[in-house]
Amino acid sequence: MKLTLSRRSFARRAVTTLAVGAAAPDLAALAGFSKSAHAAIQLPDASSGWNETMPVPAPKFHFMDQEGRRLTLAHYKGTGLIVNFWATWCPPCRAELPTLLALNKSLHGTGIRVLLISVDSAGAQVVRPFFERHHITDIPMLIDPNSSALNAFDASGIPFTAVVNRDGLVAATLEGAGDWNTPTTIAALKHIMGPAKTKPKLTAT
Repeated sequence: MKLTLSRRSFARRAVTTLAVGAAAPDLAALAGFSKSAHAAIQLPDASSGWNETMPVPAPKFHFMDQEGRRLTLAHYKGTGLIVNFWATWCPPCRAELPTLLALNKSLHGTGIRVLLISVDSAGAQVVRPFFERHHITDIPMLIDPNSSALNAFDASGIPFTAVVNRDGLVAATLEGAGDWNTPTTIAALKHIMGPAKTKPKLTAT
């Protein structure tokens, strides 16, 4: 069964959160954030459920960093990217988040990195305290409060993840939650990305 929230549920939950100030369940209680995403939900290997296709150019969209600077994937040219779209109030998103953070550490030094782009409509106002509460410090806080990226990818819900190779081409996508930090998925990602041609120069952090 695919662990995902439809765009209809996504919109309804976001509106409710803004209207009543509802607090999302704590991530540690839901998915054992400090231990493993497997604590409450058994997630399948991400590579077992993704849709791998012939690489195609990534759709154009923009997002912002925590300083409010407008970014695009072009800022990460030459870097392999696992681009994950999530929200603080989305249980499947929070369930897979620890595996993405672990993956980012596993890929350190390979020229491949994880981008977590929040689609919370309240933006940094809710994402910043979420990062602070769960001590997320080694990955940048990125936000897309207008969900422009989901529209660009025509995604049916969240979490949604795009695997973008070093040439800026989308080689695989996954709708729903998965375990990203498994030997099988890491090997598949490295195969898709291929070797780094040159040391990637990052223009955004």
